[in-house]
Amino acid sequence: MPGIASYLETEFAEIETSAERMDLNFKLEDGSILHLEEEVEVSVDDLIRFASYDLKLYNRYRDNIRTIILCIKGYPASEAAFNAGSLGYNTTVVNMSDKDGKEKMKELREKIEKGEEINYLELIFLPLMNSEQDMVKRVKETIELEDKLDADQNFKNNLAALTIVLCDKFLSSENMIELWRDRKMVKFFKYVEEQGKKKGKEEGKIEGKQEEARLILMRQIKAKFGELDNEISNLINEAELSKIEDLSEKIVTTNSESELVDFLKH
Repeated sequence: MPGIASYLETEFAEIETSAERMDLNFKLEDGSILHLEEEVEVSVDDLIRFASYDLKLYNRYRDNIRTIILCIKGYPASEAAFNAGSLGYNTTVVNMSDKDGKEKMKELREKIEKGEEINYLELIFLPLMNSEQDMVKRVKETIELEDKLDADQNFKNNLAALTIVLCDKFLSSENMIELWRDRKMVKFFKYVEEQGKKKGKEEGKIEGKQEEARLILMRQIKAKFGELDNEISNLINEAELSKIEDLSEKIVTTNSESELVDFLKH
């Protein structure tokens, strides 16, 4: 595939539960999108979920999407797909159980000790390969190997962070905290905490503005048409700020409640 050009978001406003979140998305150098998922096993339900993600990605970017699934326990084919008649969906499956993690660890360790060039992606994906060790031990051993690289500390920290993030689906919260603590990445935690507070304040401002706009619009409708219909009230509560602001301007020329309902629904 082409090289990675940038990272893309993995959460959309339409996706409301934390379980429905894409693992990793990247913009590639040819303009296409790489959607990467890690799964222990692959089911039809997983494929339907991934297809819904890809439709949201395509709706936003209108670029070709390559979906690759890293399967930990293995998958019988190199592709996983389903056919829903007018809609077909295809993904590429990388069977991580085919890759000998112990042998790859030995190979990478020997290359690093000799100062030879290595494929950093192999190092990052090492914990997902087949191994008798549990995931936590694999991640720790991989990070210890990354620390032996002849590179600056910031680069090695980034490799360690990518390794941990890639495996987070297969680790408990306690495991994740332990791994981050082992890296002594206090600055990282402080940064996340500060960003969380900042985001919370911004979201609070936006929510406050939306609530104010909703109240003003409801007063306008009540003044023109009398008591609010329940359907209109529910639609206003669900509407985005831009829709509410548009309707506040159009209310002057709106002649019936049915027009309001039609505008809010479309």
